[in-house]
Amino acid sequence: MARDQRHASSYDAWHRHSSKQRVDTELAVQDFLSASFPNHHITRTMASACDLLGYASAGFATATPAFDTGFDATRAYSAPKTRLEQDPGKLIDHIKFGRWCYTWQENEYIIYQIQYHDGYGRLIKVFFVLSPTTADDATDGHHAATDGLILAASQWTKDLHDEIYVFDDQMWRKDSKLYLDVKGSSWDDVILDPTMKRNLVQDVLSFFDNSELYRSLKVPWKRGVIFHGVPGNGKTISLQALINSLSQRKDPIPSLYVKSFDGCRGEKYSIQSIFEHARTMAPCLLIFEDLDSLVVDECRSYFLNEVDGLESNDGILMIGSTNHLGRLDPAITKRPSRFDRKYHFRVPNMGERLEYCRYWSRKFTDSTTVDFPDEICDPIAAMTEDFSFAYLKELFVTSLLELARGATGEVADATDGDIGKLDPASKVDEAAKAASTKKAKRVLAEVEIAESVKDNTLLKIVTKQARMLLDEMDSTEEADHEEVSRSFSRPMRNLRATAQFVPTNYFNVGL
Repeated sequence: MARDQRHASSYDAWHRHSSKQRVDTELAVQDFLSASFPNHHITRTMASACDLLGYASAGFATATPAFDTGFDATRAYSAPKTRLEQDPGKLIDHIKFGRWCYTWQENEYIIYQIQYHDGYGRLIKVFFVLSPTTADDATDGHHAATDGLILAASQWTKDLHDEIYVFDDQMWRKDSKLYLDVKGSSWDDVILDPTMKRNLVQDVLSFFDNSELYRSLKVPWKRGVIFHGVPGNGKTISLQALINSLSQRKDPIPSLYVKSFDGCRGEKYSIQSIFEHARTMAPCLLIFEDLDSLVVDECRSYFLNEVDGLESNDGILMIGSTNHLGRLDPAITKRPSRFDRKYHFRVPNMGERLEYCRYWSRKFTDSTTVDFPDEICDPIAAMTEDFSFAYLKELFVTSLLELARGATGEVADATDGDIGKLDPASKVDEAAKAASTKKAKRVLAEVEIAESVKDNTLLKIVTKQARMLLDEMDSTEEADHEEVSRSFSRPMRNLRATAQFVPTNYFNVGL
């Protein structure tokens, strides 16, 4: 039977199988491929763990599509990543049944790829590797040439190739976009207290550089670190700089990023999957985003057991980030050998704000359109007390945009909108509201400005924008306070609503 005829027979079987109720798709495919290719050994492997086509695309093998006859795929449009790209997009195939002629180390194979949904609705992709069989090729049901290919391709698949592992929806996936986002990050872009920054970098680097020292001291080679503090003060950019610097080492350290434990199989399944993968990738950096939201009461004990390492966690450096350290269980934050080092990302002080201003000033050293002299950095840093790094960034971005639009920073500037145009009654109402506000509104600190830069347009715009952002900060804090008050009052209302159905003496116990 000619090869195309055998393939046609296999495709007919696939078509019949796909058109009726079945129990085990993979076993059915194995059976009809065996019938169509009686002189071939067949090995099946999961594409997620052994990306044969990606391995070939990387230049380690050749894979030639053989789609001239039976071929089951959905043709779909793949749009460019953004509309800003001058790219019309392209058409791609979501292949449910396809064939490739495959060559690796002078060995020739036929590769079939099938795709189906399992009982959980997850998309499963499987490769069937067909290799010509002779009397000496197969041992104990396995084919030597096929096993060599699968081993090499699986080792390549496990490694990261300009990617970061991301755990979400209870599975690991490689994210090349996230890698590109952090690739440009550098410790030069991170403005922190110099001592804290130095200790943080040294803490991480020394962990990965001293595995032998840990072993000689008879202590487990594992570490846990917590980044905590209010949002917008450097936790994320520090993580990005860490990921990038570790990926640039002579022996790159892979980064594994955990976004959530959520999924139909429950948090325990997620935790088990996370640590199993981290152990296979060690030495590695394992990052838990918003640790206080991930580790809830229902899974805390299971999480701690994995952290403590009932199995070896050698080579795993864990970093958990949180905006609310107080919400974490003391068993996580105060137990030695778990997360035993904490870095507090505080609102920047005067020195850090000044360094951040100079960081922006250096961007325009050779600019002919933006006059950003170093002399305006001191007054900007002085007037922005209580500004987080996120608010400082917003201050510079909005101010530069205003400058580009032709703003001058003067009080009567057109960008002020309708300020000063309110009717008298409205002004009275606003004054009454301001008077009734319990917390006094913050105002920009009075700062001394050198005569040489008093007329600097950018400084005037920054001053004006800083006042607006300060009002926004006050309004946001008031809204947050009101929301917290409501969240605490709701349970109390519910308790009062149910109290009427409970005997009075129940509430007297222990009071």
